[in-house]
Amino acid sequence: MVWKVKGLAQGKTRRVTKSRPRKASGKGVRRTTKKKDTEPSLLKYEIIGIVLLCCGIFMTVGIVGIDTGSAGHSIDGILSYIFGIGRIVFTLSMVILGLKYIILRKAWPLTKNWLAGTVLFVLFLGLIHLLFIPQGAEFMPAMLRVGGGAAGAAVASLLRSFLGEFGAVLVVVALGIVTLLVWKKWSISRPVAIVSDKASEEVSRVSDKAVEGLQEASRSMQQWHEHHHIFDLEKEEQEEQAEAVGTARTDRDVPVAEAEPVPALESREEDSLLHGPRVDFTSEKRDGLLENEECIPDLTEELDISPVSAAPAVLPPEGRQDDDYDDGLPDTEKQQEEGQPMEQPVRDVLQEELADLKPVEIDAQSTAVDVAPQGHSAVPVAKGENTYRLPPVSLLKPGKPLAEGLSEEARQNAVILQETLKSFNIEAKVTNASQGPSVTRYELEPAAGVRVSRIVGLADDIALNLAATQVFIEAPIPGKAAVGIEVPNKTRTGVNLRDVLDTDEFKNAASGVPVSLGKDIAGNPVIADLTKMPHLLVAGTTGSGKSVCINTFIASILFKQRPEDVKLVLIDPKVVELSVYNGIPHLMTPVVTDPKKAANALRWAVREMDDRYKRFSQGFARDIKSFNEKYPDEAMPYVVIIIDEMADLMMAASSDVEDSICRLAQKARACGMHLVLATQRPSVDVITGLIKANIPSRIAFRVSSQTDSRTILDMGGAEKLIGNGDMFYFPTGAPKPIRVQGAFISDAEIEQLVTFIKNQNTTEPKYDESIQQSAGESSGDTAGFFEDELMPQAIDMVLETGQASSSMLQRRFRVGFTRAARMIDTMEAMGIVGPNEGNKKPREIIMSPAEVQAKFFHKDT
Repeated sequence: MVWKVKGLAQGKTRRVTKSRPRKASGKGVRRTTKKKDTEPSLLKYEIIGIVLLCCGIFMTVGIVGIDTGSAGHSIDGILSYIFGIGRIVFTLSMVILGLKYIILRKAWPLTKNWLAGTVLFVLFLGLIHLLFIPQGAEFMPAMLRVGGGAAGAAVASLLRSFLGEFGAVLVVVALGIVTLLVWKKWSISRPVAIVSDKASEEVSRVSDKAVEGLQEASRSMQQWHEHHHIFDLEKEEQEEQAEAVGTARTDRDVPVAEAEPVPALESREEDSLLHGPRVDFTSEKRDGLLENEECIPDLTEELDISPVSAAPAVLPPEGRQDDDYDDGLPDTEKQQEEGQPMEQPVRDVLQEELADLKPVEIDAQSTAVDVAPQGHSAVPVAKGENTYRLPPVSLLKPGKPLAEGLSEEARQNAVILQETLKSFNIEAKVTNASQGPSVTRYELEPAAGVRVSRIVGLADDIALNLAATQVFIEAPIPGKAAVGIEVPNKTRTGVNLRDVLDTDEFKNAASGVPVSLGKDIAGNPVIADLTKMPHLLVAGTTGSGKSVCINTFIASILFKQRPEDVKLVLIDPKVVELSVYNGIPHLMTPVVTDPKKAANALRWAVREMDDRYKRFSQGFARDIKSFNEKYPDEAMPYVVIIIDEMADLMMAASSDVEDSICRLAQKARACGMHLVLATQRPSVDVITGLIKANIPSRIAFRVSSQTDSRTILDMGGAEKLIGNGDMFYFPTGAPKPIRVQGAFISDAEIEQLVTFIKNQNTTEPKYDESIQQSAGESSGDTAGFFEDELMPQAIDMVLETGQASSSMLQRRFRVGFTRAARMIDTMEAMGIVGPNEGNKKPREIIMSPAEVQAKFFHKDT
């Protein structure tokens, strides 16, 4: 609507338009909206920071060892696989980044700082892998966890393949330095220049001080010369005045000749003229005094004592010389030096003291023998007419001592072992480790709820990660709430026999027959007593250490026991193992090498056992120890029967050998007879059930299969031994076997030992030849063949039928197999029938009835 308004002054009209309402422009609204949208955008960074902070703390806590559940274990496993021990750096970086997001509330773009930090982190992981992980094992799961992870393994493997070990380390270090220089814009020359500038400033400062000091010293020297010149002039004036005064005094007092001091030598000569000849020291002492007399100052000059020329001479009392040279010796020694006879009372006292001394008899041969250790006296001890010296352990070579503490290899294996179990979600902690000569045992303490069977089932995986040939798991260790994992050492330390014989455990062993076995996992000596075993079964494959163990047994007895205390019966079907001991007085018979004679020796042992029990009953004694205490004049020695190869005897004469061994194993302990049986084939046909049941103590070296291990130990494990003396010792009464590194004795040391013992005997040793003979041969007539009352009838039956078999005698005479077989063997010993040819062939009848009648029945038998 337009109104026309007439201008009063101008006379014009003006159109006035009615104002309309304006639309809102929207500027103020947009300004308010922008201010409200800013708050959510900043909260976004705080949320991101909180998430990063929580994740970083969660993962860091899991790495430290606090339980974070299955999720934490899974995340830790992934990080361990990627970054290894560098995962802690990754998690702490997440914590720092989260704090920055929360505090600064802004994004952090990928800049050169992030790039440089990442490069340094990867190089750090690669350096860890290069330094601590061996080549070829970079990508093993256990190595990834203790090294630099997959990132470090990739860097290490790539650089090692192109540059080798040293070149790879050099390149990684160089790249790290270059990255730091580029990142921080540092310069290597800058610190060198700073150090050189400071050094030059210090040198100039020190040189200025030195110049000032020289100038000061020159001024001081000049002043000293001037002062010294003045002092010399004053001194000359004082001397001239003193000479003038002294001349006047001497003219007034006494003549100069009387005032001069008398030298010491002239005074002594004057005394000798006054008092006669002087009794001196020995000529050597006096010559020394005269030579050094010029160096002795005159005491009269030092003390300013004026000499007295007219003093009267004082003579010493009669019968005594001048005491000016009293040397402090007793009167008796002085009289001896002077050649005078000793006073009578002193001589009587010395004669009485000499009379109280007892003469000491010294053997002429004792000086040629090395000094024996404590408990092994090398001086002959008389026992009747026999004298015998125990050989000293100095005949043996000492071994290398075990290092104290754990080696670096053992520490690394402990970490790898714990990480390996952790990778299989088994929480266990290595609480202790015992490092022995050849094996290290790690004691694991599983967490609550962890089954021991799970750890036992991972034996192969543990061996793979530890790069070990075999791993033996003892679950649990007897007497401890821990699982033992035994890992072979890469560097083995041998155990010499001297290292065990020279210990207090062996020297102080109580009465009995102690023998040395070796050292256990902890390095402690293992000593066994044959009287407590009382019999021992040894098994192991060729090269496992079985024969060396037998030699250490024999050597231990020779070092500890005298021939009258212990006797040996050695059976060696292999001929070459024990023949070196022939000629020593401990043997009751030469080393038996023939299997037939070995059976005779075992039968003799059975007869000897029966005879001893008869003597025990007559003497009212229960065992050999009580009998020897009651009747020391009729003391019986212990008898140790050692069979080196049991399988050969069982193949040659299984029935006789098994019967004799079973009887000895059942009854021979109380009468002091002990068996040591060794075989390299511990099968059930060699170690039968009867033999195994009566021999409780066992030693197992490495065997070929778990079946053989169960035969000897009643459990598996011997097939996992590493050989060369590594054994399981299962004594009677023990819950589980003990792992021992056997002691070693060389052939040269055995020869030295045997030679030392043989050289003490001037005559040949007396052996009992009846041991290797059969009963009839040993008696010298035919009476021994007919100990069995059925023997004549059995001979007639064999000659009539022309058949010689145990089964026939069992049926005809209704006797057991053992008795029938013994009668057949007796006929073989008599020469009536031939040996068993096997393959179910009948024995050959050698003698005719007439020959048998003429040879064996010409007397009333």
